[in-house]
Amino acid sequence: MADSQNVLDTGLNIDAQFATNSAENPLTDPLEQSLENTLDNELWQYAYQVYSQAGVEAALLALQDDHGADINLILQALWLASEGKQWTEACIPADYDQWIAEQVLPLRKMRRSMKVDWVEKRGPQYENFRQQVKKLELKAEQHALAMLFHQSNRVLGQEESVTKTLESNLSQLAAYLTIKPELMLSTLSTVNN
Repeated sequence: MADSQNVLDTGLNIDAQFATNSAENPLTDPLEQSLENTLDNELWQYAYQVYSQAGVEAALLALQDDHGADINLILQALWLASEGKQWTEACIPADYDQWIAEQVLPLRKMRRSMKVDWVEKRGPQYENFRQQVKKLELKAEQHALAMLFHQSNRVLGQEESVTKTLESNLSQLAAYLTIKPELMLSTLSTVNN
């Protein structure tokens, strides 16, 4: 078994060399390097702290699954409000929706279908692989939050009252997501900034 692993590792290393050909490496782009270097940013830290609060994960997932809300945008609006900053559509980078559609959503779909179609139907031996997909999905979400963080820093406005900004940010985001503002506000009333 160990010998097979060495062969597998060698194969992966060779493939990794081809995949990281400097002519094709996206990390040679200064903007991409900046994004990669700032994955652990203030928005990510805030999102991690808020998401781990009791009841918040369930509230956010309900908005996402039942109403099509984007949790990253909600977390961005909440973070900006906690900083006394106004959220507007300008806080969303031009390529954000493409990143979500092409990177995050396919991983989420794969992870969710693996749970039902593989782990529950065929056995727990597939759970480890599903967890690896989950980690990759989380990394894609972290990249999305880094994109939002960078864009927020480009368009930050004047500071205002945190309470006023929170209601305003969530109302504007609800309009953008075509969700009733009251639903957004009542669902997220338990989130502590």
